[in-house]
Amino acid sequence: MDIWLIRHTSVAIGSSYCYGRSDVALAGTFADEAAVVRSKIGAVDQKAPVITSPAQRCFKLAATLGGELQQDDDLWEMNFGSWEGVKWNDLPREEIDKWAGDLGHTPPPGGETLIDLGHRVKRAWQRLTAMQVPTVYCVTHAGVIRVLLAHLFEMPVGRAFSLAVDYGGCTLLQVSDLPPKLKKFNL
Repeated sequence: MDIWLIRHTSVAIGSSYCYGRSDVALAGTFADEAAVVRSKIGAVDQKAPVITSPAQRCFKLAATLGGELQQDDDLWEMNFGSWEGVKWNDLPREEIDKWAGDLGHTPPPGGETLIDLGHRVKRAWQRLTAMQVPTVYCVTHAGVIRVLLAHLFEMPVGRAFSLAVDYGGCTLLQVSDLPPKLKKFNL
């Protein structure tokens, strides 16, 4: 089974803002970026499941791919609580330092931890790998993809942010090639 992990395209507010759960608009370059994504993954069978985060930045891209569109709430980006919509450089330094000191267990004020995100990703991963289809397309966010890849690379969840996931990035996972212990998601 192949699972494509696809990050949404660029957002209008740019990367200088913390916008995890905020439903921000896409950049004006969406059509061109979506075409690049489609060229990376090839034609999508109209019966293939295209699973998407409910965020409009993901849903809009998923809708352009074709296939059978399904939303999955567990694919939302990490909730950054009171940091949502604030420029990273404007966040209180002491809060950032506390969070960065233990990314796995310390949430942003009013938000969720990477472990919390990992629990959601685990549920989504179990549903994805249980599908009896040759290919699944999953349109989601960098945080979701990073936490899943950290698991598959057997990295501590707190190191997930060290993985680069570009806007419009496409990662192909061939589940049949994974060792049995990695097919199950353990936190």
